[in-house]
Amino acid sequence: MAHLLGHRGCMESLRADLRDLQAAIADVSSRAGAVRFPSWKFPDKVSCDLDMSVLLQRYRHSDSDPVFSQHAHMVLLELLVDRAASTNWP
Repeated sequence: MAHLLGHRGCMESLRADLRDLQAAIADVSSRAGAVRFPSWKFPDKVSCDLDMSVLLQRYRHSDSDPVFSQHAHMVLLELLVDRAASTNWP
């Protein structure tokens, strides 16, 4: 599986999953209110305050920089955990 780290297709799939999960979180939050928990990925920030569109723009595949692509792939995985952790409504 390590050979897929930084792979464009895997990263685009993760980005789509993150967009879908964020949309579901926004939908529920609009009805139930935002849950103000610390972010798992960014503990100095509140999870509901993360700007996912900016993060998705920043962490994307780069043909010219495979090391950055691998790093960005890991960040996307961490953001998926962060989004899933933010759904722990009381």
